[in-house]
Amino acid sequence: MAAVAAAGSSFAQVTLSGEFAYGYLAKTDGTGATASGGGLDTALLTFAAGEDLGGGNRVDITMKTDGTSGRGYGLNNDDQIIELTTSFAKFKAGSWKPGDWLTGVTGGSTWYGLDGRVLSPRAFRDSIGVSVPLSSSLTISATAYEPTNKGTSTDPANLVAPTDAGEGSGNAASSAQAANVYTLTYKTGPMSLSAGYVTYSNVGTTDSTANNVSRVGGNYDLGVAKIGAGYQVVNYAGNGTNAQTLVSLSAPLGGALSANLEWASNKSDTSKTATNGTRSGYVAGLQYNLSKRTYGILNYGNYLAAIGDAQNSNLTALTLVHDF
Repeated sequence: MAAVAAAGSSFAQVTLSGEFAYGYLAKTDGTGATASGGGLDTALLTFAAGEDLGGGNRVDITMKTDGTSGRGYGLNNDDQIIELTTSFAKFKAGSWKPGDWLTGVTGGSTWYGLDGRVLSPRAFRDSIGVSVPLSSSLTISATAYEPTNKGTSTDPANLVAPTDAGEGSGNAASSAQAANVYTLTYKTGPMSLSAGYVTYSNVGTTDSTANNVSRVGGNYDLGVAKIGAGYQVVNYAGNGTNAQTLVSLSAPLGGALSANLEWASNKSDTSKTATNGTRSGYVAGLQYNLSKRTYGILNYGNYLAAIGDAQNSNLTALTLVHDF
């Protein structure tokens, strides 16, 4: 018993948090096909643990389990991250789904974002990175993303690729592109600004592979409203480009009610003429807070999902969310 007690005392303190969201959504795609119904949107459990290593150093891990992947309601791995914080830098490694860069840098706050609609979609990647504070306001970071074991990146604007199978299983194909992301962030008071640059391995000679991505954006909290804007451009190996823009606005309307809006544009000019052109759209929402952790959201979106669609896609959704 004493041995068991001693072993138990060395275990890290684990915290459990999560989110549950259920709602109703009606949508029409670019061909005019419609669908609607209620269902589970999010059922996420987050396990977090950490340890003070002494000397200003500590380690933290985050493990997320999503019960809604594939809508089979089985448990599936989500972000799995470990961070080592020292007196001079923070090191981060894991298998995770990078957030849509434009949504993050602008502070966009709609429940249904435009990533995967007008903007680039997201997918899991293995990565390792480091961030170094240059001052109380300025931070520089660098992150290396492995190529996928399932195929090449299909959307370099957001490092998209199928799920990596794990340690030692990176893609051996000559066409697979790894990526290095460099970011400079400045935060002071109500303002946050960020600039980034992405480079790729295995750069070919056609627009089937990416050469680099340049990014800039930020947001400002005016008190009465929060505004944000961001821009990024992908330069392909064959001199083609893809430019994406996002503008966001959120504001309290009084009491427990707030409103938010995101508008985005995506313009492609490459040798792949069938997908060239500009598409855009928006998502607007109203949020009503029932408490600090429970709220309802009404969203409406209208956007051109792909060049060649006969009409704009749209969605209307009412979602009840509880965070714990």
